[in-house]
Formats: sequence, structure tokens, C-alpha cells
Amino acid sequence: MQGRVDITRNFDGAELNTEYIFGLFTDPNAVSLIGIPTSYEITEFVAYDRIAAATTVVTYNATTFQRIVPVTIDTFIAWNDEGKVWQYDATFRWFGYLLDTLLTAAASDINATSPGQAREYTAKILAESICRTHQNHCTDENQQYDNSEACFHFLTQTTRFGKAHELGQNTLLCRSVHEQMVQWRPHVHCPHIGPSGGGMCTDDQTYAAVVQQKHFTNTPFVQYKAY
Repeated sequence: MQGRVDITRNFDGAELNTEYIFGLFTDPNAVSLIGIPTSYEITEFVAYDRIAAATTVVTYNATTFQRIVPVTIDTFIAWNDEGKVWQYDATFRWFGYLLDTLLTAAASDINATSPGQAREYTAKILAESICRTHQNHCTDENQQYDNSEACFHFLTQTTRFGKAHELGQNTLLCRSVHEQMVQWRPHVHCPHIGPSGGGMCTDDQTYAAVVQQKHFTNTPFVQYKAY
């Protein structure tokens, strides 16, 4: 199984995709940007053979920000002969606008006088949560930081907060995404929230490389038909 999400990275393998698709948005108590889905509406849909394209407006309860937010997700999905999802390509439309909206909400909650204050406030909340997760689950050979103080310093002072398109780069936002998976497979996901980024939160991509990458080489999302 192959997957790609525009604001993060590529996800290969059934186990990894199962974790992120079904595990990332399930804990109402987790500290995250958009929280958990509560409802959805498919606004556009077309299908041919084994490929379907859809636009879905998903309503999320962003519990960290105490806000209800709609998120538009565009997807292409292909199924194999067994009726199982084989590959998908997903885009979170207007995610930059959403991130700005959430930071504005945070600014309102703390009576911030500048955008920087809201970002620092949000960074503190996200970093504290990641460091708690690290302390609880990343032990022994999975340990990434010497202690919680080193963890917090790295996440708030050494690495950058991140822009809306950088949830797959060396940012705090990227590590916040992967934090949700640490408890399930620490040996796989602890490096993702650590200083190295574990190959998921690293600055090893360029804009041109991302755009031109041929990820779905086995079965392109194009149905050819002879006329």
C-alpha cells in the first residue's frame, strides 16, 4: 500500500498507513492541531473502474484550541482486485488558512498582542505534549533526548515551528503529527519525534523534487481508454 499526503510525506506499507489513517485522529485527549473528526460531507465525487476521486469536508473538534473547524480534503483512491485500498493521494486544501485560523484562536484565548505570542504559546503546548510522550514511551534503546528539559529546548529553541506545508520537514509541527503514533510502535516512531527526525521530519526535500516525484509508478491515477 502506498499513500501520499501533501502537507506531510509519503507513507508506504499497510501497517504504517493503518496507524496514520485510523490512529492519528482518534484520541480526544491528545494535543494536536485539528483534533478528531465528528462528521463529514462528500461534496464532489467521481469514480471509474477501481479509482475514485472525492472532495470531502470533514468537521473536526480541535480540542486543543477548543474550536470546531471544517477541513476540506481532496483524495484519489485506488483499490486492488481484493477490494482493498491499494494507494491514495490526499491534499488538505487551504491548510495554511486553517493553521492561521487556529493560531488566531490561540491568540484570542491568551489575549496576545502579536502573532509571535500565539505561536510561542502553541509551540509550548505542543512541545510539552511531545516531551511527555517521549518520557513515557521512548525508553532504553528508543530514547531520543537526555531528559525532558533537553527535549523541550530542542523543540522550542533549536528546531523551527514550521509552516503549513512543513509537516514533513524538520519542524515542531511535524513531530506533533508523529507523536500520536509513538505509543503504538515506539521503536519505529520515537526517532520521528527526536532530533534526527527519523527520516520523517527532516529537511531533505526541495520544492521541485516534491512536485516532480513519481511516487505512484506501479499504477498511475490515470485510466486510459481507446477510442
